[in-house]
Amino acid sequence: MKSFLITETQISSVIGGAAADELSRRFNRHFDFVTIASWSEDSLLGAGGIAMSKEEKDACARRAAETFGLDGDFLTNHQAQRISDWAREIFKVISDRLINFSFKSAARDDRGAEHAHAAAEIYQDAGAAASLLYGRRRLLSFVAPHSLLGFELTVLTPNLLNIDAVDARSMTPEVLSNSLLFGDVLVATPTLWRYMMRENLKAPDNTMAVSFGEPMTGDLAAEMRKSGFGVLRELYGSTETGLIGWRDAPSEPFVLFDHWRRDDDDLVRIAPDLSTKRTPAMDVLDWTAARSFCLGGRRDGAAQIGAVNVFPDEVAKMLRRHPKIADCKIAVGRSGDGVNRLIAHLVLKKEAPPNEQTAREIDSWCRLNLRQQERPRIYNFEAVLPEI
Repeated sequence: MKSFLITETQISSVIGGAAADELSRRFNRHFDFVTIASWSEDSLLGAGGIAMSKEEKDACARRAAETFGLDGDFLTNHQAQRISDWAREIFKVISDRLINFSFKSAARDDRGAEHAHAAAEIYQDAGAAASLLYGRRRLLSFVAPHSLLGFELTVLTPNLLNIDAVDARSMTPEVLSNSLLFGDVLVATPTLWRYMMRENLKAPDNTMAVSFGEPMTGDLAAEMRKSGFGVLRELYGSTETGLIGWRDAPSEPFVLFDHWRRDDDDLVRIAPDLSTKRTPAMDVLDWTAARSFCLGGRRDGAAQIGAVNVFPDEVAKMLRRHPKIADCKIAVGRSGDGVNRLIAHLVLKKEAPPNEQTAREIDSWCRLNLRQQERPRIYNFEAVLPEI
């Protein structure tokens, strides 16, 4: 059926996002938001385009194949020049048989970062999201499609609803304001919603806002409603579990989708074939009723920075490698606009002066060795590390 078909163009979009993530996490190459959004099926992999080395190209080919449940070596010997060359080969296989997807979490160590999911369960999630978005005329997205929730929401859900999907990542808020139409739905993370509110994004009547990736705050939700978004939907899930629940306002608890049920402090997923699987939640779930819950803290110590899970202990471990740092602890603070940020508490080695020049050197080192969301925004020099 057409609704279940993933097109070559959509596959190319997923490959572009996955390639940017792979180049960042494995090769410390970082690209700005607009550059990544511009990568399309026509983008060159080598010179004149993304400029991948042979090693980078092999890693991105492996990531692309594994995302769609194929063997990691499926594309490595294919003489691809453009993203579309990889997409075409993947399309040939998955249009006949698609069994699994694999998505990477934000863990710094690639061991354990990959999480495979049955294709039937990924489509089950997308069907649940589609039920909340039913009646929308178009879906516009401000998020990349290579993460599990990004893929479900911005690729599969509009396919199931048989509506147009528009990649809005390259649009300015002014252009986006002029592009939104009655009945549209716009998907973004709270961090991106804050940016759009600061830039005075306006929406026409009967426009829906969907958010995921980090908790929505009451003040941000109020701003979004004032900007014209009459319906707000916040979705909850993770790379490890898939899509779990939803709510309409930050003051409300999340409600489980129909294919989940509570099992003590954990969850049970009911697959399309009615088999069940016990699934530990990534967060502490404070149950308010049999099928509704509020979020407690992360069980694994992760903090959400710009809708990306960051592990403060891992960041501290990296910073201890700096030649001027004797010890380090990372705290999570919140700026005035409600955005989480990392604060580095540093004990310097005796020969390192605690001055602005040292802070600048450490920050430059962080830009080379840490991903964007892992970089501290504040550096505090301490004689003794504080209790955090």
